Amino acid sequence: MDRHSYGTDRWKIICGGLEGAAGNAVKMLYAGISQEVPYILTAQRAGEGQELSGASLAVVGTPVDNALLASLPQAADIPEDGYLVQVTASPFDPGRQMAVIAGSSPVQALYAVSHFLNEYLPDARQNSEHHPYFLPLFSRTMPEYRAVRCPAFAERGIWTWGHCIYDYRRFAQNMAGLGLNAVTIWNDYVPLNLREVVDCFHSYGIRVYFGYSWGWDEEFDISSEREFQRVLDTALSTYETGYSHAGGDGIYFQSFTETEEESIGGVPIAETVVDWVNKVGGAMLERWPGLDIRFGLHATSVKNRMDVIAGVDPRISIHWEDCGAFPYAYFSRAAEGEAETLDFTDRMASLRPSGEYGVVLKGQVCLDWTMFENQKGPFVMGCESAAAIRARREELRPHWHDVQGYWLKNLGQYRRTLEHLPGAAVYALVEDALLEDACWYPVALYAAALWETGQTDGELLCSVARRPDTVLA
Repeated sequence: MDRHSYGTDRWKIICGGLEGAAGNAVKMLYAGISQEVPYILTAQRAGEGQELSGASLAVVGTPVDNALLASLPQAADIPEDGYLVQVTASPFDPGRQMAVIAGSSPVQALYAVSHFLNEYLPDARQNSEHHPYFLPLFSRTMPEYRAVRCPAFAERGIWTWGHCIYDYRRFAQNMAGLGLNAVTIWNDYVPLNLREVVDCFHSYGIRVYFGYSWGWDEEFDISSEREFQRVLDTALSTYETGYSHAGGDGIYFQSFTETEEESIGGVPIAETVVDWVNKVGGAMLERWPGLDIRFGLHATSVKNRMDVIAGVDPRISIHWEDCGAFPYAYFSRAAEGEAETLDFTDRMASLRPSGEYGVVLKGQVCLDWTMFENQKGPFVMGCESAAAIRARREELRPHWHDVQGYWLKNLGQYRRTLEHLPGAAVYALVEDALLEDACWYPVALYAAALWETGQTDGELLCSVARRPDTVLA
């Protein structure tokens, strides 16, 4: 069937805003429907001489930016901080249909579009008794449908190194498609195009936190006042000259806690790091009041001194790493010790009831530390060639095979851990993993579990595997 012989079974998009996340939602929907139909898809802004008969309608946006959506009774069903996807008969033309793809905000509308394309359409494609995979979508009556979704966790993120983002635009798009809304990007040097990168992530509703060292991965005397002053000066100058004008949403730092030892040179790590963090963080907050500061704390060196860690300045949130077995462990196969891990999780989550906290979970593809080299100077982030990305994908595929297998086995352990993290900001360490090229199955499972709480493990495994944007290694 060519583009000029499709008859009268046509769809068109009625959209709201076209800037930022709202515009990206429209573009994503347009691309998703266009690839399914053999005609040139039309789209109109709501209220601009729109014709509501003669075609089935995909109404996308929010009640604020889309006047047509605001006039529909479905607008009342959009949850706060959530979205609605509904396919029903069109009230404007008998025999036609209408898909309402709406969010409480432009970002939630973007998530609604992803749901429509990646969850509704696979079901619609199979809604036939005969040869469901070969019947074209949108050429017949689409099955009626209704889904209302809200995230189980307000902050859902990725932690990565800047030099491991090969294409920042596609990286941001894939994150948004998975319903993720925050990224921590660690760099030794500030990328030359950082503001451009931040603006792109923001256009997909993704907050950006700048990660850099306050003494992490360095050898020095932690009892030295001179060394403390050097770290303080570096923390202040790095933010002031490199990050303060880049439009980000906060900073994330690590210090000298990534060790199995509880002291360095006889000096207790817990007491010293709290003192350093409070003094450096206090100096930064004095200069930049309200700055969102996250302390990346490795539990391995302080797990027996939680009373001391509770003394971290309440204006600084603690993001915990290395808290035990999967999903905190680097390898998705490292699942032994769940009971002890959950016990520590409970103590960590309740340590500072009045303070925000987060976790950086692991078990995904990470850096090859045998070949790692620190950045030697400023660079341009996320502008690698398509050829380089294709080559890197094949290098990574065997690693994703291994990670994927154990996520299939240990998904339940991950979801049980989430039950012990009420109110946490949840991040996954997805380092040199090529997320911009593929929504790898383990990352998609990680993300989906931050939204879906009512499905069984088997149902979640199935629904994520059926998403068209999910890639199995």
